[in-house]
Amino acid sequence: MSKENKSQFNGVLKSWEEVSQASKNLNSLGLPSHPDTVKSWDTWKIINFIRKNGNNESTILDVGCNGSPVLPYLRQLEFKNLYGCDVDLKIRKRRLLRRIKNKAFGENPDKLLNEMLENNDGFYNLSVQNLEKTNYGSNKFDFISALSVIEHGVDLKKYFLEMSRILKHNGFLLTSTDYWVEKISTNSNVYDRPGGDVIFEKKEIENMIKLANNFSFELVEPINFQYEDKVVKWKKTKQEYTFIFFCLQKNS
Repeated sequence: MSKENKSQFNGVLKSWEEVSQASKNLNSLGLPSHPDTVKSWDTWKIINFIRKNGNNESTILDVGCNGSPVLPYLRQLEFKNLYGCDVDLKIRKRRLLRRIKNKAFGENPDKLLNEMLENNDGFYNLSVQNLEKTNYGSNKFDFISALSVIEHGVDLKKYFLEMSRILKHNGFLLTSTDYWVEKISTNSNVYDRPGGDVIFEKKEIENMIKLANNFSFELVEPINFQYEDKVVKWKKTKQEYTFIFFCLQKNS
């Protein structure tokens, strides 16, 4: 696999200008923006990294795939071996997302997501599983993506242990999550998991990377922690923060 263009990936979402550019980048490939526009930023990072470092035969897993456009976007780009797992695969009502105008699909920005979950042609390899302990074979995947997943009560030790088990040697783990430089407390628990939802602070991310090192992961480059705006505004919890993204490679 080519290792070009990794240096631009690890860092913090700084501004809406970056979101707008990511949306334009997706559109340039014939892909719509993420239905929740701000998530176009990390969606683009995942899609662009995989298309530059993989090929149509690469085996790809998207954990927490319900609500993530990663797999349907990769299908549009003619990737073939697409797997997804989540705690449920039911089509969820996304009233907020459906109010967002998406020119590619008119009044239904969730069209591709819903088609994936319906999976009428059996193209996707979808299953209901807990990402902390899956039934996938060891050393199976070239890429694993987790788009805004680990902040929802995921046990990080189990996460890195399981992702390391099912990734191939030299495979990549692409993770985005909620972030702010200082601690922001939350009272939400979207998926009713122990510990609830988390907005990670800088020290927690640094400790997370040290934990990942214990499971044969290394950052493809250091994380750029430079930050600017609280780009993400979650009305449900009245929290304001941003996203952080980092790519890890399995070295053994």
